[in-house]
Amino acid sequence: MNALAPLLNELDDAAPAAYDESGFLLYAVAALAVEPAGEPGWFRRCAHSGAAVISREEDVPDVLLRLPDCWNIADAARCQGLHDDPDIVAVDPRFRHGVDDTAFAIVAHDDGRRHVLLMQVNAAEAVLMPERPFRERDAFERCVWP
Repeated sequence: MNALAPLLNELDDAAPAAYDESGFLLYAVAALAVEPAGEPGWFRRCAHSGAAVISREEDVPDVLLRLPDCWNIADAARCQGLHDDPDIVAVDPRFRHGVDDTAFAIVAHDDGRRHVLLMQVNAAEAVLMPERPFRERDAFERCVWP
């Protein structure tokens, strides 16, 4: 018998609610600068932009509630490379059930020139990204464009 078996069983019982049905540990929110892709409702990653973890304690709706008033949700927004990839849409729990407002959103600035994708990411993805914590309401843009 494995000496770690009792410990592993205890860990299974104490699994955080942040696990979804596929076993992803979704606990961080990442932000990425995006731009309109030419079709209504579609966006693409801005050239030379990189995602950053902006929160490890919240989900996307929590972050949305703290955004400055000049940032608004872009309704029915989709991102090229995510929502148009049949493998991602078929398997990834963040996308396979259609729009999941708890795991994904795109927000637009009132000026119409700046857009940010917010997405719940898993523990493995978060390790690969820099952290720029979104602590103060007025500091959101510094998290995306340092």
